[in-house]
Amino acid sequence: MVFRKTRRFLMLIAINIALLTFFIVPLLKRRITKRFAETVEADILPLTVFKTKPLVIWTSDFHFAPTKDTRNYLEPMGVRFVDTSLDDQPMRCKPRKSCDEWKSLKVITPKNALTLDHQLIPRFYEAYKDDAVMKTVDAFACFHVSSLCELFEPFNRSLIILATIRYELGRQDNRSWTTWNRNLIKYASNPSNVVAANNLYDVEYIKYFTGVQALLLPSWCGYTNQTYNPSRPGFLIAYKRNQKFLNRFLKTFTDNCKKSNCSVNLMFTRKKYPYYKYSDIAAHQGIVYVPYQVSVMSFFEQYRMNIPLFAPSKELLAEWDIKYELMSSRRMDAVFGINTNRSAIDPHPSQRSIPDPNSFSNESVHYWVQFCDYYNYPHVTYYRSIDDLQHILQSMTSKRLLSISEQMKAFNIQENKRLRKTWRHILLKIARSSSNHPS
Repeated sequence: MVFRKTRRFLMLIAINIALLTFFIVPLLKRRITKRFAETVEADILPLTVFKTKPLVIWTSDFHFAPTKDTRNYLEPMGVRFVDTSLDDQPMRCKPRKSCDEWKSLKVITPKNALTLDHQLIPRFYEAYKDDAVMKTVDAFACFHVSSLCELFEPFNRSLIILATIRYELGRQDNRSWTTWNRNLIKYASNPSNVVAANNLYDVEYIKYFTGVQALLLPSWCGYTNQTYNPSRPGFLIAYKRNQKFLNRFLKTFTDNCKKSNCSVNLMFTRKKYPYYKYSDIAAHQGIVYVPYQVSVMSFFEQYRMNIPLFAPSKELLAEWDIKYELMSSRRMDAVFGINTNRSAIDPHPSQRSIPDPNSFSNESVHYWVQFCDYYNYPHVTYYRSIDDLQHILQSMTSKRLLSISEQMKAFNIQENKRLRKTWRHILLKIARSSSNHPS
């Protein structure tokens, strides 16, 4: 009897083992493998997408930095760029050692391409339709002055419209802007094109006027090849505009610091380093932002270097913008010295409940400030006043600063995986639609 029970018990164990071995374990393995694959897909994707024939992108941009960033990110994937830069700004020529790329171009120049008379479009096409280099091009990319992509429409290639500033730049008047909107909506409806922005503000801004849901494609700026290495004392102020306000800002900070006997050293970046190297700013304790624009390339550079960043709270920035027009550069009319309190065109019908982004009103500023880069990246430290900033910087220990930097680094690793996966998808989509068949 005991033998029979033991035998039956052993048979049940054998059956359970068989079930586990042949059915349950393989099923669990498949599920775990699938989840694991989904989690680490970006890790195991090969970096190079095109190994035998590169995908070729033509760009004629007005700011060398977005092109430099995109080239640096995509060239290792097997992408080749035809870079005919229109950026002739002297302050940006020094790091490039030249501003002559545009001189090889036919028909367009830095002077006539910004506002682009549409009569130039067929002339440009005729000049390049049989050009040997142009025949190798799979896509055109437009960043700073994204409306320049209208120039390339006749070539019937993919368009990468990646706004790094307000998309109507060069098309601010009602007639030009309305035409550009109509074209942008048409381009967005073509699956071989990409309509995107490198920041959330411009994603929402494009949607406000066109109804188009642009893709968020942040700049990577890995070309700095530097990381946080706090070996020099003091915090730097990132600034470029509104010097009068910034002088008042620093004086208030310094006076408050003296009164409380604090030991924080805060200095203007450009005063300390008229022409800085990335290693210079990565060597300081951190960088304080007094923003003049909703998104700047230097923010991406510094964030990717894992440098602790300090920015005003949304409420404080809105207050400063309303009172001192601190971020007047976010409005294209203001950049060109025109002070209007509304946009030249109406919003898309789906966006009528949202305040006009180009209005000076309290409602508008408080609504739109939330989309600035400073509030859409983790591990940025916010100050509610100049006095609050002093206390925050005074309390920052080396251990705390390094901890913030490590958290930024962890985020950047994941962001890089996500961004690489997104770009891979875009590039393969362009390749499929190209008659050149990059592979």
